[in-house]
Amino acid sequence: MSRAQYLPSSSKIDDGKSSVLDMALPERRNTILTFIVDDYISSAVPVSSSTVAKSGTFNVSSATIRNEMGVLIDEGYLLRPHTSSGAIPSEKGYRHFVGGLDFSSPPPDGLVSALKGQMDVTPDDVDAWVQIAASVIADIIGALAFITAPRAKMPDVKQIELLRLHDMLVMLVLVLQEARVYRQVIELNREIPDPQLERTRNKVSAQVSGKNVDELVANKDRQDIEDDFERQVWEATIEALVHADSVPGIRYMSGFRHFMSDPELVAQPQRGAMALSALENDDAFADLISGVSYGTEPVVWIGTDNNRPELFEHSVIMSGYGGAVNARGVVGLISPMRTAYDRAIPTVSFAAETLDEMVNRGGARGF
Repeated sequence: MSRAQYLPSSSKIDDGKSSVLDMALPERRNTILTFIVDDYISSAVPVSSSTVAKSGTFNVSSATIRNEMGVLIDEGYLLRPHTSSGAIPSEKGYRHFVGGLDFSSPPPDGLVSALKGQMDVTPDDVDAWVQIAASVIADIIGALAFITAPRAKMPDVKQIELLRLHDMLVMLVLVLQEARVYRQVIELNREIPDPQLERTRNKVSAQVSGKNVDELVANKDRQDIEDDFERQVWEATIEALVHADSVPGIRYMSGFRHFMSDPELVAQPQRGAMALSALENDDAFADLISGVSYGTEPVVWIGTDNNRPELFEHSVIMSGYGGAVNARGVVGLISPMRTAYDRAIPTVSFAAETLDEMVNRGGARGF
């Protein structure tokens, strides 16, 4: 591990926000900002210029520190919650802070032994690995952890059926791996005889077999389908498979107590409730993890970088695992923006690497 991969969500990339790594600050101002972010993360108390001056870190006058903090406020790196109070980091300040962190150091003490030690007790139980990992990283970081169980990127179609409901209504039934079933009613333009139902079912089944979702979507408007009923079945099948592909694997969450006991959420519990709603709703959660890549450093979304408005007051750190065997899952942490990034990011990265090793090892045995 080297640096965190600070990536705004795809919906934010064109909003004119520059990467944290492009935000250059003079050395003294950068050091003052780093001190304030560190102190605020630890204390949850706005940091005054006198606190900075008394730290002994800076060999300059209190007036100079006040002036530098004033510039940081003017430039949007710091906020002053109340006129008479100290300063706290803004989203921009946190982004700059994260962009300057180096994560070549080992993960937090206790993580390696706790994670691998408990996983070794259940060497062939993937669901147990995921639950253990979520619990361990939530407790070590003191945040809300979520991990999705590994699942194939493309759900294999086991069976396609066309069931007549009425002379002018047919139900498409897709039976996928993992015992998932999708149904969609097709309203007919004309009555279809039973032999044609069977021929169309067989034809569409053959066309879908062995194809991934991207290939099918790219070919959705294919021109070689002349029969209107076959086109209806083809398009309905593609739509159902696209939906199936977007649904994340079973997710395990841990650390609700840690999450809701953060000072920010104790004062405003509705913020925590909104964030939890993004994890509990399938469509919102699928949207949340859609920006995760596999085989790279974790992504870090801060505040409005997030692609879900329920999380605009929070930070999300995520990393994918299992890409090598096409049995993919996601490891993530959600916390207020005031979080220990220097510990949280290596933790997510190490947990993803550990699960990746376990799943790849299982894949070699036919997982």
